[in-house]
Order: sequence, then C-alpha cells, then structure tokens
Amino acid sequence: MRILLQHVRTQLFLKSLGIWTATPYEAFDFEHSQRAIEFADKNQLQGVQILVKFIDSQFNEAVSLPAHAPTHHKAK
Repeated sequence: MRILLQHVRTQLFLKSLGIWTATPYEAFDFEHSQRAIEFADKNQLQGVQILVKFIDSQFNEAVSLPAHAPTHHKAK
C-alpha cells in the first residue's frame, strides 16, 4: 500500500514539491496519511487528495482534502 498526494484536476501525483508525475509508482510515498495531510497544509497545496494505492488497483481509495487542512489548534 502507498499513500500518495494526487492533484484532483490534473490527476497527476506528487513526486516532490513542485514536481508532478502521471505515474503513481514514481510518486512520493508518504507511508501515513497524516504525513500527507501535514505536507499539503505546510506547503499550502490546493486541489489535492490523498490516494491510498493498493497493489490491486481495484481497491484504490481517494480522500479529498479541504481547501485548508489545519494540523494543529491554537490554545485560547
């Protein structure tokens, strides 16, 4: 299983910051969804989703990220 970031409109996969690929096997594997969420938030990536890619592609799962996915809360 691989955890990837995918641009929703272009369907490209993140290889590294600013570099996208059409090949999911060339894409960066975040290994955990929380790492992908934090990366997208830190780098202000818009229009991306997390793609959980399984060996058997019929079971792939995509999860859209909100426009701004906060990873921590400020204390009041």
